[in-house]
Amino acid sequence: MASSIINNNHKSSLPASPQAHAIQQEVLESVILIVDDDELHCQMISIILTQDGFKNLHFANDGRQALKMAIELNPDMIILDILMPNIDGLEVCRQLREMKHFRTIPIIAHTIKKKPEDRAEIYDAGATDIFPKPVSEREVQNRVYMHLKYARMVKDLKQYHTRLTRDLEIAHSMQNALLPEVSQLEYILASHGLDIDYHYESTSELGGDFWGIDVIDDDQLLVYITDFSGHGIASALNTFRLHTLISNYQLSRLGKSSSPAERLKLLNRTLHGLLPVEQFATMLCGIIDLKKDTFTYASAASTTPLKLTVGTQEVISLDPTGFPLGMIADATYENHVVPFRKGELIFLYSDVLTESLDHTGQMIGDDFFLEMCKQTSGNLTDDQVFLNRLMKGFDAKVVRPLPDDLTAITLKRL
Repeated sequence: MASSIINNNHKSSLPASPQAHAIQQEVLESVILIVDDDELHCQMISIILTQDGFKNLHFANDGRQALKMAIELNPDMIILDILMPNIDGLEVCRQLREMKHFRTIPIIAHTIKKKPEDRAEIYDAGATDIFPKPVSEREVQNRVYMHLKYARMVKDLKQYHTRLTRDLEIAHSMQNALLPEVSQLEYILASHGLDIDYHYESTSELGGDFWGIDVIDDDQLLVYITDFSGHGIASALNTFRLHTLISNYQLSRLGKSSSPAERLKLLNRTLHGLLPVEQFATMLCGIIDLKKDTFTYASAASTTPLKLTVGTQEVISLDPTGFPLGMIADATYENHVVPFRKGELIFLYSDVLTESLDHTGQMIGDDFFLEMCKQTSGNLTDDQVFLNRLMKGFDAKVVRPLPDDLTAITLKRL
């Protein structure tokens, strides 16, 4: 009898284009649970969906059975009658939405209720959509297919997001592995009397900041810090690129005759041929000479390096000028030499420390940050660490999240 109610001239409303075929097949394989205490209505919906190609149809005739079958079947969609004995459709919908697995699957209510307040109650219970009784063939076709297609897209996006998150976590671990290891810093402390402290954090899973320190010989150490334009995946890939260049060129093995300026020139010439026009890097490269008590450095538009005498407010701003790496192929760089004696500290950092906003919406700025460094250094006691105190003051001052990656390094002569 039910078949006589359905239009015998039925033509499927599902898309038939080649581009939609794969999605269509996935949708048609969906598991659908139809819940109604009226067997005739179940048959009508079944005929409509079967003619469209759906095969995984299951039926429940009351609320209790619906809840039990939903847990057993894990359906892709539930078509739910509202007026049923024992547990009505509203309560079934509420209970399903309380279960984590059923919070997002499409639940389509079908009901004779037409008043706005009744429909609002159905949506409040957690229904995704409503189609009225008696059922309309075209409406059932369109709504079921639309919601299943959307649910499939959401599922695919979640799976893609899961894969992407996992890949980014792996890449993040790989990027962190580029940073100096604790054992290396401990070795430098023991062998060269240089106490190194650093703080690093990225604004996303991946960042564009990068730094390193290497032993040249018994008296000299090479230190560098760089910040690629932007942040995220592109900047992170550039840090791997730079690390490869530094390794290939053996930047710390170029010999005492190779100055920081010459090392920057070498990197710049190569990066100019590798980086897209809109990408560049700022960098500071320095050589610490423990025998001569000097710090020789060259800058490629880095932030202002600072030299401090810990325990005093004596903070000297060094010269940060120079062309960014990768912008001009034949750029040259200038060496600067400053005394670096025992008890003194060199502070290198990325620009987020000066460009972050405070709680009034104002940028921290170079002058205020310099004053923060002076106050922090001047108020330190012997057992306190400069960088730790400075970062606590910075965190209290700025608004999070930060606009860019953060790297801060202190190099203290002992």
